[in-house]
Amino acid sequence: MATQVAKEVPWVDAWVRWERNNDDGDTDHDDCNDVEEDDEELPPATESYTFTYPNPSADSDIVLELKGFHEDSEQIWNSTGLKLWRSSHYLCQHLVNEEAELLQDENNTNLRVLEVGSGLGRCGLLAHSLSHDNATTVLTDGDTDTLKQLRQNVSNNTSAGDHTIICKQLLWGEQHAKDYLSQQSGGKKHFDLILGSDLIYVQSVIQPLFETVRTLLCTHENAKFLMAHCSRREGNEVELSMVLDAAKEEGFEYEVLIEDDDISLFAFRRTGAETET
Repeated sequence: MATQVAKEVPWVDAWVRWERNNDDGDTDHDDCNDVEEDDEELPPATESYTFTYPNPSADSDIVLELKGFHEDSEQIWNSTGLKLWRSSHYLCQHLVNEEAELLQDENNTNLRVLEVGSGLGRCGLLAHSLSHDNATTVLTDGDTDTLKQLRQNVSNNTSAGDHTIICKQLLWGEQHAKDYLSQQSGGKKHFDLILGSDLIYVQSVIQPLFETVRTLLCTHENAKFLMAHCSRREGNEVELSMVLDAAKEEGFEYEVLIEDDDISLFAFRRTGAETET
């Protein structure tokens, strides 16, 4: 059977905020497939960020140079992923301090890492930089404007011809995740590690997020979803209990890795999975 070619559809996360105030209860944006393809370029980014991390497997540090937009800009109103959010710091520190050994283990020759809701790509790019040469890192976002800036950031922080890191559109939900898998070529399709930060601030995305993770995460005992969550993110209407209850309904148990004021870092694993010690 021939592999389907993924076609990206225009979508911005402002639509999620409009859903919240939509009195008629119509929250279905699947009709965005009927919108003409969005080929309009973003204006030049207005904000620059530099991050330096130690690399346990190399003498030189990892340096990431990212570009995005100011929090008061029109671009952020439409696409919140174009701003750098606070929780990404905690996830990045955890990747360096606790996950580098896993990412650099060349015995896991088919290691696959997925970032959901990548935004500017800070965490996904760091995971890629920490990973061994045969690992594959996939950075995803649903927002088409965010994807444009994400791809620029990836291009600016990786070598030309590096085929071990790619950017894809990924809308959340079980069917979207299944469609994503169907579009992949032969070989391993699921992911050993899924990660994301500042993903949830409206209730309507909670279940689709965990459906996506359940569908795309490998079933082996060490597979996990790392998520950094800020409970006081601007515009947040979500109680942490809503997130954890949804994870349980989708078959996950969790471990709290970091708690710092309003930010928590969780590791979600399939219920009953036993990790190696």
